[in-house]
Amino acid sequence: MSFTIILLIILLGLVLIFLEMFVIPGTALFGILGGIALIAGVALIYGIYGTKWGSISAMVTGIALVVAVYAGFKVIQSNRIAMKAEIKSKVNVLDKHEFVLGQKGKTVSDLRPNGKAIFGDDKTDVYSEGEHVMRGSEVEIIKITSSKIYVKQSKT
Repeated sequence: MSFTIILLIILLGLVLIFLEMFVIPGTALFGILGGIALIAGVALIYGIYGTKWGSISAMVTGIALVVAVYAGFKVIQSNRIAMKAEIKSKVNVLDKHEFVLGQKGKTVSDLRPNGKAIFGDDKTDVYSEGEHVMRGSEVEIIKITSSKIYVKQSKT
């Protein structure tokens, strides 16, 4: 087997390990295949070219692996390949000025215990306090939390 093919096997092992660590972490398949390729390449050099070249290739392969891992961590820390945007919005946060305690509305779905109701022109998710409220019933807001509106069926 030629020296070039063995070097390509070792290079493939380094690339697979690099992929496992920085591009597709957690699969373990690329890491295992990369380790096998590294060991096979160095073992082939030992078997074909002797102890001197085998030891040199093992040392160079180890140094190349350390350099590749170090370079990968440096690139990740520099944020050159990572997205820098942050999500600062919140989900299910109500505009408290839009709804007020005692405001009356009408359900557009059954509340079991949650469903939808319309207050003025605003359709929103509402929650009853456990009781079943039929669709089309008049409801009144009794409590507003940061993400939920609680209603009860109106007597009128």
